[in-house]
Amino acid sequence: RDRAVHKLAMDATDAYENARRRVQEYLGAAHPEEIVFTSGATAAINLVAYSFGEAFVGEGDEIIVTEAEHHSNIVPWQLLCERKRATLKVLEVDDNGELQIGRLKDIITHNTRLMAVTHISNVLGIENPVREIVEICHENGVPVLIDGAQGAVHRRVNVQELGCDFYVFSGHKLFAASGTGVLYGKRLLLDAIS
Repeated sequence: RDRAVHKLAMDATDAYENARRRVQEYLGAAHPEEIVFTSGATAAINLVAYSFGEAFVGEGDEIIVTEAEHHSNIVPWQLLCERKRATLKVLEVDDNGELQIGRLKDIITHNTRLMAVTHISNVLGIENPVREIVEICHENGVPVLIDGAQGAVHRRVNVQELGCDFYVFSGHKLFAASGTGVLYGKRLLLDAIS
């Protein structure tokens, strides 16, 4: 726990760990160790795409994103798929701009390694049924990353209730300092990719 014997270093460690506990409470995470500070939501997504990708994605595997994703929740998965020779699949929206959830079961295969989905789309202004998406994915053994850049701001989030494996957001959208972000990850997954 203590990173140094100098008082200022100990005070900084205490402040850091207190912030981690506050974010844990805010997100309803089970453990403070499930909270990783980053420089923003984009950095958090990139961190998962790289670390999870290196650990669990190989040639012929699949990642699913949705048609309603922000650029920062598409590009890291495109790059991962190029690097690993995996396939990027897209869950499309219907004429009302809502995700075609009924098609999700059809595009998940035994090669699907992860689904990345936005909680609330800044592209279409819709709230996605993320809990239902997580349930469908988990029934098929697929972990889910939720981009909560808008969700953490406009909804009360409880990651344990959602059941998601990863949840990311930027601090500045919640009046924290610019250049701050959060990655929530289930403890077992974070241990597996660290």
